[in-house]
Amino acid sequence: MGKKQKLKQQRKLEQQAQAEIKKGKKKKNIYVIAGIVIFLTLAVFGWRALKHKAAQTGVDTQKHEYAVMKTLKGEIKLELFPANAPKTVANFEKLAQEGFYNGTAFHRVVPGFVIQGGDPNTKEGGDVSKIGTGGPGYTFEDEINPKSLGLSDEQISVLEKQGYKYRTDLVSLPNTVGALAMANSGPNTNGSQFFITTDEDQPHLNGKHTVFGKVVSGMDVVKKIQERDGITSITIEK
Repeated sequence: MGKKQKLKQQRKLEQQAQAEIKKGKKKKNIYVIAGIVIFLTLAVFGWRALKHKAAQTGVDTQKHEYAVMKTLKGEIKLELFPANAPKTVANFEKLAQEGFYNGTAFHRVVPGFVIQGGDPNTKEGGDVSKIGTGGPGYTFEDEINPKSLGLSDEQISVLEKQGYKYRTDLVSLPNTVGALAMANSGPNTNGSQFFITTDEDQPHLNGKHTVFGKVVSGMDVVKKIQERDGITSITIEK
């Protein structure tokens, strides 16, 4: 083989080698791009799954806020849902952090139905004659979307005639066992009093009371509560 032919063959081999290197780089880039695409796809699907779960249950799965209620019968842990009832949760947390509930008692206990507390008149030295009517000195509106609770147009119409004013921008939660809801004396009269549903779901309360949390541990304590049992403190965990 002549010198020229050797050089020619050498250049050909070099060109082939460079082509293989470029091909390898392209393949590597394709793998990297594919990996990024797969990662982003999984992330999007995961986010959609969370949103879908939130839409189905009415609960924002990405936020977790809790209240720990210490009573004379034991501890009750409650998960709060600011996405479903933002003003109600904010009010409850504010009062708890100020110590408003410390030393109050459950003034209404209906076996198999609810336990109710949050009245400052139940504190030591409070006005016993006014127990059941006390509050923080102000009232605020309900946060209820009756459509998300499955109420019919006829049911909604009846309640609206009673004075209830509803919202459509929230997903409301039903009054099921363990639900934490606002007690009131009628439409838009929320203050500090609350109740926890004990033994059975209470669908007849849907559309009338804002549900803003649920018991996540301590249902055994809830069922032990008797009238005048005290609340030592409520602390908020975020």
